[in-house]
Amino acid sequence: MSILEQIKSELPWLDDKVSFDLTRGKPSADQLNVTQKNFKHIEIPFEMDGIDLRNYGNPEGIPSARKLGAQILSTEFDETIALDNSSLTIMQQLVSCAYHLGFPKSKLSKKTKFLCPVPGYDRHFKLLENFGVEMIAMPFQDDGPDVNVINDLIFKDDDISGIVCVPRHSNPTGHVYSDQNVKEIFELIANKKRNFMVFWDNAYACHDFRETINQTPVMKIADEYELKDNLFIVGSTSKITLAGSGLAFFASSEANISKFIEYRNSLTPGPNKLNQGMHVNYFKKSSLQSQMESLKEVILPKFKLVEKYLDELKKDGLCHYIQPSGGYFISFESSTSNAEQIIEHCSKLGLKLLPIGSCFPYQKDPKNSNIRIAPTFPNLENLERCMEIFSKVVKKLN
Repeated sequence: MSILEQIKSELPWLDDKVSFDLTRGKPSADQLNVTQKNFKHIEIPFEMDGIDLRNYGNPEGIPSARKLGAQILSTEFDETIALDNSSLTIMQQLVSCAYHLGFPKSKLSKKTKFLCPVPGYDRHFKLLENFGVEMIAMPFQDDGPDVNVINDLIFKDDDISGIVCVPRHSNPTGHVYSDQNVKEIFELIANKKRNFMVFWDNAYACHDFRETINQTPVMKIADEYELKDNLFIVGSTSKITLAGSGLAFFASSEANISKFIEYRNSLTPGPNKLNQGMHVNYFKKSSLQSQMESLKEVILPKFKLVEKYLDELKKDGLCHYIQPSGGYFISFESSTSNAEQIIEHCSKLGLKLLPIGSCFPYQKDPKNSNIRIAPTFPNLENLERCMEIFSKVVKKLN
């Protein structure tokens, strides 16, 4: 009897119609309902901050929305702008602007290389790949990107002029960068500050569901090392309110913001200010803290369920993982370097996972060990079935 046949015989509910998906960090319907319940009672504002929200203009966003972004990103109002719904779109536009126009201290070219801590966010890597930016994979240490590796790399290659970071609940590993780690990285980068781009994607700035260390606002640390012109912070409410229609924010030096607005003025006559006004009014009714507490009640039980199965596999010596304190993902590391087999067998049983290597530049996982698990989208019953399939596959293959 094949492995697949064995598992099907052990899971009587498993048939050819089963279809589960743990590929993307999508909010569940229950999470979205938390927001919808409050949005239903908010009227669309057509004027706010003395601005006609129906019209063109205000490329930096309305002041009240910028204040919201500064609160989420722990940045200053004057250094924060509010735009449309996707921080990933902002990143794409920042790379394009750096490539075609250049920022005061960040200019990209065909020779540009970026440091990419791995495992990392697949869309970051695809974005850089699309621009022809060479990506150099590098490891983490316990409290952030490996400082010794950064030191070795950036002084050997003058074309390394960027790094991409998810500093809190990193996707997918869950790393939370310590202040010491950030200071050591910035001290190294300061030697190349004439042309270096630090992407700081703070997508999970508010997404703690267990006790998590406090972090000094990164702009303050950047200021200590005269790196504000090198720092590009993005974030959004995509996983706070509504994933498809949230607000995205960009924070940086005033010089960078001015250059970016100049670039965006050729793309759009202004952001969606009605949506900005809706979000401002939403958080007048429900504080950011209470919103995240409501989401935690939905998300945390799902992580605990996944961890129950992974702890068993870990106890058997079949995997390694670090329990995250927040965010949207768990990073599974196969102890026997057979992640590709695990993914293929799960697929044949109706459980879809990201393709092998997705969390690495150019889809190349050198150890064939990493699988990103995204627990948030399925309900608890379906998630339990996902993990039954996953756990049995890992055990049978080993």
